[in-house]
Amino acid sequence: MHNRKALIGLLNNPVVPSVVKYAPSLVEYIDVIPDRLWYDFEHAEATGGRFHRVVGAIEELKKCAEGRVLGGHGIGLSLPSAIPLDMAMVGEVASLGRELKFQWFSEHLSMFLVSHGSVPNSQAGLGLPVPYDEEVFGIIATKLAVLKQELACDLLLENGAVFTPVPDSEMTEPEFLNRLYSETGCGTLLDLHNLYVGQLNGVLSAVEYLEQLNPDCVHEIHLAGGDEMAGFYTDSHSGITPQEVWSWAYKFCPSFNNLKAIVFEFHESYFNKLGLSGIAQELERMHELAYSLKSA
Repeated sequence: MHNRKALIGLLNNPVVPSVVKYAPSLVEYIDVIPDRLWYDFEHAEATGGRFHRVVGAIEELKKCAEGRVLGGHGIGLSLPSAIPLDMAMVGEVASLGRELKFQWFSEHLSMFLVSHGSVPNSQAGLGLPVPYDEEVFGIIATKLAVLKQELACDLLLENGAVFTPVPDSEMTEPEFLNRLYSETGCGTLLDLHNLYVGQLNGVLSAVEYLEQLNPDCVHEIHLAGGDEMAGFYTDSHSGITPQEVWSWAYKFCPSFNNLKAIVFEFHESYFNKLGLSGIAQELERMHELAYSLKSA
């Protein structure tokens, strides 16, 4: 039985303050993407240092954070990449985490940075899938140890949206996440919509995946909606959560005894499509899910 209700919240973006103002009681938690709160001039001449904070964004976030819990959700560290950890960015994340009082920090189990020519850290443009083998496990485990020391909070890794299988992996993704949890203490941010993406694109069976995953790993879940592009179903954060994803949440979440938060992701460019009332209805459904878990 869950002793306390999981927090319900949103992935932060520029229109989240409008949602908080519209439905303050429905938003208990905000997932903050540090990378969206600064401009990174790593490969350019810039006065005043490498990172320049977005004017007004952090102040506005602090207003929204009053009475709410915040966590960090990184996209720029690219932990599985076989390149050194960007310690300057780690330091900036740690500084922002202390200022905003992040209760935990998550990153993606995907590669966003690749080595390319004269540019050491070139953006791939999307999260690339990871081969689950001993080499990658060692790379991630080593970087997690550094992050743990610098950020001084719990760490989570999120399963990515995958569009094609990676052949000849030594472990499945759930086995890899289970091992990370048992050997490093790093939990899982389980993105249920990313499993939906993988299933629709023929990469995996979501139910088989969830049956393999150690339920104690899961500390946070993400819900979202997507759409099709060029014959693929994408994690575009463009709509409400599909009903099949809700069914997985109700089936498997009762076993997630360490679940701390349930988060809805939407991109601000789809705000007019969803509307304040549509987002509020999604949050209400999430609260119903959380209360059902507490009483289970």
